[in-house]
Amino acid sequence: MKITLPGFPAEVSERIDMPDIGELLLYPAFQGIVADDFLKHATDFQRYLFSKVPIRNDKRNVLVRSGVWLLQPHTRSHVNRTGDWHIDGVSDFDHLKPEERVFILSSPCQALTEFNGEPLEIESSECETRVQLIKRICRDPEKFGVIARQIEPCRIYMFDNHLHRAVEPKRIEFRFFLRVRETDTPGFTTEPLREVLLRDSITGKDHLHIEYHRDKLSIYFPRASPEHHATLLRSEA
Repeated sequence: MKITLPGFPAEVSERIDMPDIGELLLYPAFQGIVADDFLKHATDFQRYLFSKVPIRNDKRNVLVRSGVWLLQPHTRSHVNRTGDWHIDGVSDFDHLKPEERVFILSSPCQALTEFNGEPLEIESSECETRVQLIKRICRDPEKFGVIARQIEPCRIYMFDNHLHRAVEPKRIEFRFFLRVRETDTPGFTTEPLREVLLRDSITGKDHLHIEYHRDKLSIYFPRASPEHHATLLRSEA
């Protein structure tokens, strides 16, 4: 049978004026928090941003991820790898019948999320799972007609079974990211995060990035290895 994967996701907001990244760093960070709890603790701007998301309220839960994370080569805020095309989901067959709806917004940065630009028709079978399909595509994306296109910063995008990937950062910078999920999956936090971790995408190990205290926050910068510096110099040459 043939399956169709949608092309570039829809923009569902106008361009939104964002505060300076320094101000955004002072805002509480959230991960997997139910919308009602998020709104209790959010700043005025975070509530305003959330109000721009066109929630349909046809799922049991609305979960929010919001905060500032560091981008650096070989360092991630929530994924193990980068550059791998994938389809988000909670079941084996979300590529056929998505069970979640996702909204994202990114502040300006070099490593913006990429989506496949045009709809794809792919031969598959009823028993091929989402992970199996993605593995086939990742072996030779060009063969399947995958064309990468970046999202624009400061706009909200909506997607479900869209093919997309994280991008390898080529320099060190901060990024604000909002991710809202309409899902039947329950949330797993009820309070703002007390700390934010970064993950080494090669070793999979986490290390502390930000600690939130009552009257201050502490930021820890991982020092790039000589290999990272060499990569940066080569990319800028």
